[in-house]
Amino acid sequence: MQTIWVSSQIHKTMSNFYSRIPAIGATLGTVFALTVATPLLVSLIAKFTLGGNKAAVPYADTYISNSDTIVVQIPDITLITPIDKIFTSRAWFAGMAHSQKSTYEQICFYSPEYKRHLAVISFIGGYNVAKMGTGKDAYNVDVEKERLSIIYDSKTISAYINKTQWQDPTYGTKANPMPIFFKKSLTGMESCASQTDLLTIKPSVYKKFVELYLAHGLEPEEFDRLYGADMKRLGLKD
Repeated sequence: MQTIWVSSQIHKTMSNFYSRIPAIGATLGTVFALTVATPLLVSLIAKFTLGGNKAAVPYADTYISNSDTIVVQIPDITLITPIDKIFTSRAWFAGMAHSQKSTYEQICFYSPEYKRHLAVISFIGGYNVAKMGTGKDAYNVDVEKERLSIIYDSKTISAYINKTQWQDPTYGTKANPMPIFFKKSLTGMESCASQTDLLTIKPSVYKKFVELYLAHGLEPEEFDRLYGADMKRLGLKD
């Protein structure tokens, strides 16, 4: 009888163990999700959707210091071609994956004065915000959403150009316009003289746009061709 009782207890114990396997599996699954899967997912999001050539960003200061200013006449609106490209600028995990998009915009046109195609570089995504109105009527606007209108209404602007690209013969064609960065409205918007955030670009915004351009506007191979040797010289590249 004792042998039968022991056998029965072993059977019950094993049955209880097997019945708990789904719960154990669920618990292990939760542990895996919390300790392995979630950090892995965040890592994958950061690696594959934020994208861009982040290794180029430290070169922004040098890119800016090797730049000059030109004066540009803006053609008729019918001769201007905006080109927009969407990229993921931010990603995070809060119960599920989230992402935030930004727009890399090139405002392209031909300059008879310089005999080359130019592209005003702009990034829409809250990088250049200006406060409009006063008191309870105050609100923020993304200035870059209005960049095309500002440029066209200005008629004449000053812009930053990088000397290396300016002197490179591959830049300035319709297929590969010379990148320029808006600096200041010179004519055409005198009625908005008090709106300095519309008429000029802050140095901090200019630097941010250069960083974004180097990461998202230039292919890594092109960046390396133009600036790879200088990156090594400056100790910014292995």
